[in-house]
Amino acid sequence: MSGFRIPKRPRPAEGGAAPSSTPSSSSSSGPPISFSRPTDTPTGLTFQPIGSSPITTNVFKVDTRRMPNSFTRLSMETHLCGGKIEFKLSEGIVGVSGGINATDRRHALISIFRKIIQRHPDIFGTNLHMYTFDQATTIYAVEGNFKGQNKKYEEKFERKDFSDEEWMPISKIIRRENTWFKVVLSSNGVVYSHGEKAMSEKNRQELTRLIECVTSEVLNTPDFLQYGSQTFPLTQAPVFKPDPTSEIRAGFDKGIRLLEGNGKEPEIAMTIDTKLSPFYASTSLLKFFIAKYSEFKGVGGSGQIRHQRHSGERGGRPGDRRDQQRDRSRSRSPGRGGPRSLHKEDYDPKEVLEVQTAFSNGKDENLFRRIEDAMKTLCVSPTHLDKAHNRNIIVLKLGKSAAETYFDMHPGTDQQQRINVAEYFLLKYNYRLKFPNLPLVATGRVRNVSHFPMELLWIVPGQRIKSAKMSATVQSSMTGQNATLPREHIQRIQEILRNHLRFDRNPHMSTFKIDVAREPIQMNASLISAPQIRFENKCTASMNPGAVSFRQKNNVKFARPAKIGKIAVVAFDTVNTDLEKFCERLYGICQSNGIDCGGSWQHWIRLRANSNDTTRIKKEMAHWQSNGVTLFLGITPEKKPDVHDLMKYFEASLGLQTLQIHVNTADCFVREKGGAQTVENVMRKLNLKCGGVNFTLEIPDRAEGKSVCSNVTYAKQKMLDNVQFIGFEMTHGSARTLFDRNQGTFDGEPTIVGCSYSLKVSTDLGGFMYLQEMNEYRLKNLGTKFSDCFNAYQKASGSLPKTIVVYRTGVGEGDYKRVQEEIQDMKKAMEKISGDKPKLIVIVVQKTSHIRIFPKEIKGTKAVEQNVRSGTMVDGQITTAGRNEFILVSQTALIGTVRPIKYTIMTNEANWSKNELIHATYFLAFGHQVSYGPPAIPHVLYGAENLAKRGRNNFLTHKRLGELNQQVQQVLTEYEGIQDEEHQKELDSVLIDNITEAVNAMAVDNKNFWA
Repeated sequence: MSGFRIPKRPRPAEGGAAPSSTPSSSSSSGPPISFSRPTDTPTGLTFQPIGSSPITTNVFKVDTRRMPNSFTRLSMETHLCGGKIEFKLSEGIVGVSGGINATDRRHALISIFRKIIQRHPDIFGTNLHMYTFDQATTIYAVEGNFKGQNKKYEEKFERKDFSDEEWMPISKIIRRENTWFKVVLSSNGVVYSHGEKAMSEKNRQELTRLIECVTSEVLNTPDFLQYGSQTFPLTQAPVFKPDPTSEIRAGFDKGIRLLEGNGKEPEIAMTIDTKLSPFYASTSLLKFFIAKYSEFKGVGGSGQIRHQRHSGERGGRPGDRRDQQRDRSRSRSPGRGGPRSLHKEDYDPKEVLEVQTAFSNGKDENLFRRIEDAMKTLCVSPTHLDKAHNRNIIVLKLGKSAAETYFDMHPGTDQQQRINVAEYFLLKYNYRLKFPNLPLVATGRVRNVSHFPMELLWIVPGQRIKSAKMSATVQSSMTGQNATLPREHIQRIQEILRNHLRFDRNPHMSTFKIDVAREPIQMNASLISAPQIRFENKCTASMNPGAVSFRQKNNVKFARPAKIGKIAVVAFDTVNTDLEKFCERLYGICQSNGIDCGGSWQHWIRLRANSNDTTRIKKEMAHWQSNGVTLFLGITPEKKPDVHDLMKYFEASLGLQTLQIHVNTADCFVREKGGAQTVENVMRKLNLKCGGVNFTLEIPDRAEGKSVCSNVTYAKQKMLDNVQFIGFEMTHGSARTLFDRNQGTFDGEPTIVGCSYSLKVSTDLGGFMYLQEMNEYRLKNLGTKFSDCFNAYQKASGSLPKTIVVYRTGVGEGDYKRVQEEIQDMKKAMEKISGDKPKLIVIVVQKTSHIRIFPKEIKGTKAVEQNVRSGTMVDGQITTAGRNEFILVSQTALIGTVRPIKYTIMTNEANWSKNELIHATYFLAFGHQVSYGPPAIPHVLYGAENLAKRGRNNFLTHKRLGELNQQVQQVLTEYEGIQDEEHQKELDSVLIDNITEAVNAMAVDNKNFWA
C-alpha cells in the first residue's frame, strides 16, 4: 500500500490524452479484468428470502451534475537533491539514513506545490482552490485555469525560496544542509465528468480519485494525522489510555467509490466509517523501557518469555512509514521542537535504577530480548541535538551499555583517544549520563551503526501500534465496552461530516462544484435463511430465530464421533486438579457424545510437569505419538501460557494432537454440577481434533414458517454433493529483508499462508499452512498446494469433486489482477487431471470493507438489538460498478457494530446463480464446528485464518527455541558462493522451504487440528 491517501498508480506517458487507470486496472499488464456474471436457473430463484429489512448505510451519494465538463490533469515529479543524492519524493525511497516519513513527506510536497502556484500566476492564476493535489504526483485543475498547455516545466527550489513558515514542513524530511528540490511539471491528460467520455472505465476511476482529493483538501493540515484513507484529528484528545505507553485515538475512514448506475453518468458515492486505532504515547523512551519491563516481568518473570506477536529478532526497517509519526509543526510536539529542557522527566528514577541493575547483572536475558523486540522500529527523537532538520532515528536493536561500549575518538590524528560512550557525551555535550549501565539504542545499518543513550531519546508522536506489537491490554481495550454501538456510530458519522469534512463550508468543493448528500443511502435488504443443522441420525437442531444460534439437544450425539486411543493429561506448574477424577469424568462425557475411547480411562497417561521444561515436553510428546496416544491435553494455571505455543509447535513438528485448557475449565469437568456450557465447548474441540465431525449442513426447505427452497434435492446435489470448498488466508511481516546475511539472523517475518479445505462432508475439514517470501501477496506454489486440496478430497471420498469453490481473502481493491493470475495457476493444476475436470468458482472476500449497514430504526440498548440480524444481505445499489458483488452479514453482533463482509465473484465455471452463491456462502458460515453460531465468514476461511495465525506462532516459537538461526547458518554455508543481492530472493526461497518443512514435519493431515 502506498503511504498516500489516494492509491499510488503508475504515471502515464507524458502528453497522453487519456487518464491513467487505477491500481485495479494497471497493476499488471494484460487485458482488463472481467468479473463473472452468474445467472439464475431457468425455473427461477433456487432460494427465496424469508423477509426483508429496511436499512440505512454509511454510503452518501456524490452529486456531480454541477461539475465542469472536464479537468486538466498535471504530472508533478518532485526530486530531493543534494550531493550525490537524488530520488523521487513520491516513491518514498530511503535516500538518507533514517528514512522519510510519509506524513511529513505529504506536508512537504503540499508546501512545494503551493510555492509552484505562487511562482507562476501567469500559468496557474491566483486561485489555489482551482487546483487539487493528491500529495504524490498528480494535480487536477478546473478546465481553463491551467495556461501551460503541453509544455514541460522544470523548477528548482532552495531554502531561500521559502519563508520560515513554508520551510518548516520541508525541514522535517531533510537530513543535511544544502538540500534542494527539482520539480518537473507537465500536463498529461483530461478527466471528464459528463458525457460519453466520462463513462469509460479509466475515466470513471480517475474521476473518483479527483473527487477523493477535492473532498480531502480540508484535512491537509497539521491538525490531522492521515494514514492511507484513514484520518485522526489531533484537536481531539485520545479516547482512552490502556497503559502508560499507549493511547487510543478516534478517527475515520473516507472512501470514494463507483456504484452501479444507469449507464449514462458516473454514479459515485462516499463511505464514512468510524475508526479506533492504538498509538504509542509520546513519552521518553526510558518510560517505555521500564513500562515494558514491568509488563513482561508480570507476565512471565525470570526470563519466562511469551512473545507478544513481535516482528523479529533483527529488524532494522521501520515497517510501513505511514504509521510512524505525525506532523509536529506545533511547539507543543516533542517530535522536533525545542531543546531537551522542553521534555520533563516522566519516569521514576528508582524504577530505572532497578532495571539497570537487572541488566547489569545479566538477569532476565530473555525478558530484555522481548523488550528489544517491542522497541524495534520505533521512531525516536534525540533530545540533545538541534532541530534544524530531521534528526529522528529508527530503533534497530539494543546494544551494550554506554559504560561498556568503546570507540576511537579522532582516529588517525594526534588527538586520538579511546573512550566509552558515557565519556563521549560528557566531552562532546557536557552531559553526564544518569544511567550509563543501561543498554544503548543502536540505529543505522549493519556496517554503519550509531548508538544513543536511551535517556536522551523521546518517542515521536503519531506512530500507530501494529497488531503484531499490541499488548493484551491494548487489544482488549479496542473491543468490549469501548466498542461503538450502531446508534453512536451513526452519530459519529454525522459529527465527522459536520466538524471535519465541513461540506457546508468547503471552498474546494464549491469551486469544483461537488455536492455530497447529507443523508446516507437507505434501502431494503433481504433476509436469507440459515441452513439446517444435523447431528447423529439426522437429528435436526432447533435454530434460534434472529440470533441464529443453536444448541445440541440432550442425549444427541455428534454426527461422526471420533475414535480415540489414549489421552495424555498433564497438569502444569501449580495446577492441583484431581487428574483421576478429571479423566473419569472426561471419559464418561466422551461416551455420552458417542466418542469411542477404546479401553478404560485408567490406561490414560496422567502426570504433572514444569511448563518451562521444553526438553521433557518434547521427549514425552515424541514417546506418546509412537505409543498410541491420540491427544495430549494440558491443564495450565494461565489462560494464555507460554506452554500453549510450545504444545502447538510440537503438535505440527511431531504429529500429536494437543488441547490446552485452563484449570478453571478442568474443574468444570471435576464438579458434578455447573459448567455445562464450558464442558460442551471443550468436547466440540476435542471431537474435531481427533477426527470427528460435530454436525453437518443441509439445505432448508422452510424457515420461520416460510418456504425457502422448493427443490431441496436439486440444491443439495448442485451445492453440497461432490463439491469441495477451499479457503486461503495470508498474514504478512513488515521488515525490509527476510534475514541479515552479515549477522546470520532473521530480520523479519515471512508471509504465512493458511489453507483449509472441505472433504466429502462439507463440515469435515483438513488444512495446512506454509511460508512464502516476505510480503509476497500472490499465492505461490498453487500448482502443488491446490492439487493437495482436491487430492485430499479424492482420498476421503473416492472421487474428485465436480465443483471447487475457492474463497480468497487478503486481497485489496487493487489486487484483482493478481487473483486472476492465481486462477490461471489453479486451472493449470486441474489440467493434469485425467477425465472430467472440476468446475472452478473463485470468490474474493473483503473482511475489512468500510461499508456499514444499520437498521433504519434502531431500538434497544444492546448490540444484538441495535444491529442488523444475521442473514442480512445486500445485492446492488451500494455495490461497486463493474464488479459482481454482494454484501452479507453472517454473525450475530454481541458487541459493537457488526462489520458486513463484501464478496466479489471472480470466476464461475459451474454457472451457479448469484442467489445460490449467496446462500452457499451464508450456509458455510454455520460450518464452524466449535461455536454453535456463525462467525463472519465461511468456515473454510475461518479455518484458513486460524491456520495462518498458528503458522505465525509456530514460526516465532521455532525462532525462540534457537532452531531458526541454525537453519540460516546452514543455508548460508551451503550457498556461500552466491550471497549477493542478486541472489537474495533465491536464498529467501530456499530458507522459506526449509523452515516450512521443519515446522510442518509431522503436521496432521485431513483433521481439523487447529480447532
